[in-house]
Amino acid sequence: MTADTSRLPPPAERWVIPALVGYSFSVSPARTTLTAVMAVLAGAAPVGITIGIGELVDVLTPAIGQGLGTPAAQECYRWVALIVVLFFLTHLAESARTALGRSLGRRVTGRLRERVMTAASEPATIGHLEDPGYLGRLGRARGDGTIDMPPGEALFGFSTKASMWVTSIGSAVLLTQVTWGLGLIVFAVFVVIHTRLVRNYRTAVIETVNQTTKLRRTSYLRDVPTTPGAAREVRLFGLAGFFRDAYHSEWRTNMTEVWRRRREHDLFVVVVVVVTGLTVASVFYYLAYRAATGRTTVGDLAIGGLAVRALLQILRADDDDLRMGFGSKAAAEAFAFPVVEPPDAADRNPWPTPVEAISCEDLRFRYGGASEEVLHGIDLAVPEGQSLAVVGLNGAGKTTLARLIAGLDAPGGGSVRVGATPVEDANRRSWQRQVVAVFQDFGRYELTVRDNIAFGSLAHADDEEGLRAVARQAGLLKFIEGLPNGWDTVMSSGFTGGVDASGGEWQRIAIARALFGLRHGARLLIMDEPAASLDARAEAQLYDTFHELTAGVTTIAISHRFATVRKAERVVVLDQGRIVEDGTHEDLISADGRYAELFRLQAKRFEEAPS
Repeated sequence: MTADTSRLPPPAERWVIPALVGYSFSVSPARTTLTAVMAVLAGAAPVGITIGIGELVDVLTPAIGQGLGTPAAQECYRWVALIVVLFFLTHLAESARTALGRSLGRRVTGRLRERVMTAASEPATIGHLEDPGYLGRLGRARGDGTIDMPPGEALFGFSTKASMWVTSIGSAVLLTQVTWGLGLIVFAVFVVIHTRLVRNYRTAVIETVNQTTKLRRTSYLRDVPTTPGAAREVRLFGLAGFFRDAYHSEWRTNMTEVWRRRREHDLFVVVVVVVTGLTVASVFYYLAYRAATGRTTVGDLAIGGLAVRALLQILRADDDDLRMGFGSKAAAEAFAFPVVEPPDAADRNPWPTPVEAISCEDLRFRYGGASEEVLHGIDLAVPEGQSLAVVGLNGAGKTTLARLIAGLDAPGGGSVRVGATPVEDANRRSWQRQVVAVFQDFGRYELTVRDNIAFGSLAHADDEEGLRAVARQAGLLKFIEGLPNGWDTVMSSGFTGGVDASGGEWQRIAIARALFGLRHGARLLIMDEPAASLDARAEAQLYDTFHELTAGVTTIAISHRFATVRKAERVVVLDQGRIVEDGTHEDLISADGRYAELFRLQAKRFEEAPS
């Protein structure tokens, strides 16, 4: 997921920070309060140190040569003690702010991501998760993009900058007290420079990433002739000159923009250095002049000098500015998602009627943004307990029909009914609890093999006997018993003790998951190319087993392999979103129509002997 990099984060961050701070108080009030207190202390303590040093300088002059036990010396000791205490307080408060700020940022990020996940999971249908625009919103809310900054990072950056601004404002006040108006002038000049620095810094970071992406292709063109895998063809086809010329051409094009930006940045740095130098020199000259003429004390001169030094930290643009800018952008996207109740709340409502015949009436559907319908008025009734096979060429609408029957999509026209009850948004989740499926892109969860199978009926995950039974039926039990940790082995080599399974083994896990759901009450089984990763013999065994195990269960099977769908009690043929044939295998062969033509073509391919 790549965010739009054509402009800086929008002005929304101006109001997002206050909203984010308010949200953090609702998420973790104690931690937010402590972070704020530590940020203020970490910023205020250096101001106190500046005051202490100024007072120490004033009392130190009369104390020189008076002895260690004099009242003047005792006064010096008190100011030194205060400075030491404030020094340690500064570092303790900064350390605490950093730890608390990062912890608070992680918690807020977690809560906002949970909010986004819950909102995205709230619809019972899945069409929005296939919409590029919606997926872009999800990515931006997570902080994905040019600069990976999750929402909580904005809080951490804000706490850091808050400390800096407390120190800077306090220092400007001190400078104003030394000589009225001077602090305001210096503060205003430095703020203007700071604003431009931050803007330039963000722009430079974005453009650096963009140029890195472009230069990656340039580097590829440079390296191809020396890459072992391509070196043979480069030499045989005489491509070395092509890649050399392409490399030089793209390198010059891409670097022209980089060089221009570098010149602009160098010029801006010169301007900043000159303006800053003149400002600081003018301030010190003026303070020294006032001290020399007796209009201020030497202590005031020290306070003014240290205050200017503290104000110089305003002239800094760093990662905290990126955190605030891009983290706020991610937070704004996250806040745009509504707060909804977890979707599991709807799962408590059982399907209102027994699962009876499933019927599609004038069913129509088109995917978002598409101009053409995928299904054109499908009328289909599947009696309870029937095994139905759906066949057709790629793009005929087979998987779309299965998704609509499963309640995963809402039809654009017509309806899906179970008995007399229509499948609608109000009852869609409870209907889905009656359906199990093995889709082509079945889930491969990086969890234990036990979890992967028990997901078929999570409420019965403690059914050890049932888990073993469905694993045996799917031809999986021997594989599981041979795993390092048996049923508790994580199905990913990325975890300690975990393993990677083959495509066929994963397919059997998905099949066992569906069988476990059937064992615990599901009444409709959908199989969409469930044996794509199995060899022909394993597939035949699978379908033979399924027809035994699913007796009495309504079954809809989608497959391109006619040798297996012929075992179904009924076959329908889809062509360009319409049912063109409907009957038993024998009837359709006798009719010598579309089904018979496809069946003979596939059978001929297997019957042909190699020459």
